[in-house]
Amino acid sequence: MKTLLSCCCFLLLFSCKTDPAKTEATLALVPSEEINSQKDSVFNFGPKPAPNSYDIKLDAHQTSNQIYELEIQMLLYNNAYYASTNSKKDFKGKFTFFLDETPFFSLKSNLIETPLLITENDSEATNNQSSDWIRQNTYYKQQLEIKTSEDFMVRGYIQFTIEPRCTLEKIPVMIKSEKGNVKFEIDRC
Repeated sequence: MKTLLSCCCFLLLFSCKTDPAKTEATLALVPSEEINSQKDSVFNFGPKPAPNSYDIKLDAHQTSNQIYELEIQMLLYNNAYYASTNSKKDFKGKFTFFLDETPFFSLKSNLIETPLLITENDSEATNNQSSDWIRQNTYYKQQLEIKTSEDFMVRGYIQFTIEPRCTLEKIPVMIKSEKGNVKFEIDRC
């Protein structure tokens, strides 16, 4: 029995031996251009993730002496969607707009969503429940009354969960007044 096992090990040892000269010669014959082109194409298989699911544009328009209208434009790409501000359901990631407390201005009305929310049936929900998803480009407007002529800067953020990526997005924003010119923009700091 020992001789049989010894013979098997001996055969296995010699059959697994590689010839280093042959391997080096084979590698030397492959052109470097072909290696580079294969290296670049290795990661190009499968679906490509969407670069951007959404874009946000902010603006402030003066409507009267001290009244401004803040405008948030949500542009959706690649079948992205999110829960509406006006949804009656308790979504944790619905579209919300927060600002720090400030004596410089006050918000005059609720956030107005345009176009109005369309309730639709949710194929993922049980019992054919409806969901309040925004699946198209939408505008949000908020009235603001300035209470001072001083320069100021107030920070806040826009928060929502973008689907189907299921990521909570929190975009820092700021409202600032410099020499009477009011701006509403994304805070890049």
